[in-house]
Amino acid sequence: MPDAEQLEERYRANHARLLAARDRLQAATDEGTATEADRTRLATISELLTPVVSTEVGADGKVVEVKRNRQFLSVDPEGQGRAVEVHGDLAGARNVAVLVPGMGNSLETFRGQSDRGDLIRTEAGPGTATVVWLDYDSPRGFPQAISKAPALEGGPRLAGFLTELDEMKLPDANTTLVAHSYGTEVAGQALLAGAHADRVVMTGSPGIAKHVDEAADLVDQPTRLYVERAPGDYVAYTEWHGPDPATFPDAIRMATNDPLANDEAVSVHWHNEYYRPNSEALRNIGRVVRGDLSAITTTATTRAEETKLVLGASWGPGMNAVVGTAAKVYDGVVSLHKPSRESARAAAKDVPAGRSAGTDGAAARTPSRPVAPAHSRRPEGPAR
Repeated sequence: MPDAEQLEERYRANHARLLAARDRLQAATDEGTATEADRTRLATISELLTPVVSTEVGADGKVVEVKRNRQFLSVDPEGQGRAVEVHGDLAGARNVAVLVPGMGNSLETFRGQSDRGDLIRTEAGPGTATVVWLDYDSPRGFPQAISKAPALEGGPRLAGFLTELDEMKLPDANTTLVAHSYGTEVAGQALLAGAHADRVVMTGSPGIAKHVDEAADLVDQPTRLYVERAPGDYVAYTEWHGPDPATFPDAIRMATNDPLANDEAVSVHWHNEYYRPNSEALRNIGRVVRGDLSAITTTATTRAEETKLVLGASWGPGMNAVVGTAAKVYDGVVSLHKPSRESARAAAKDVPAGRSAGTDGAAARTPSRPVAPAHSRRPEGPAR
């Protein structure tokens, strides 16, 4: 059973760590010895220390505003910076989502990822907690994102965190691993290393590995893989790291836009819009997290159809040339092999753990349709 007091102690310890970092950087600033990077980090840490305001119903039935410190399970204010933050009541939640961000992230960009995590929690509804897991060195740009090194380092760390999470949540609480962009490869490496989640969501994935071309390569029954690829998502089209999970025959490809939605619905295009409020993309993610699987809507559009809808022209020589060039660069930088899941898991054990834990859509040709999870060959079973 989770220990709420131990969680609170952990939150307090990481709050104190941020306070110490702020005081150190403030002193350097006052003395005139701080670098520009120090001053930027000081502003970031000050923001992380700003209390959040929420509304709660008091004992008298009245709605009151409550201020509290942000809930960090871990935080590293040094270097690129890392953080793991909880939204909601982790110890009492019935559904827990773990969000793994992609490239271009650091402590300076964490607020945007934190907001994304809270959007997932709100969409999933009551009884949900989200954990924003940025406990790996996210690739800072294109050259780094072509490399598998950050994922190979981060995957085992994520696997270890998911095991640790089992002790922080209710035994029967469902865990959904939600990963975006390069974060899908981190999540994929965690799954190859033996990590478990009740459900897995991947959005805008550049692929996991050359040998991973179906969900069964990543997850065992009864876990299901849910994927989203919005029209115009160039990252998913490139398949830098392997086959696009949206093409896996045993994955459930969710719709990112609903052609039958009202005029207030938000349209999702390109690579970074999967988590926009009032979009079908975010609605479907929320359905997965809360287990409302029969309400999920799906699509089966191809790259040619999607780019025609977005750009007004089919997937043609120009776009193919861009993707082909990117793929060749990737193949020239990274040496890939085709290990079995067993050998991948064995190799993962040899990756140093590193520091401790403590950047998408037009409508489909036919309306999106509800789908029961049993339509695939790997039905989801009961909660753990």
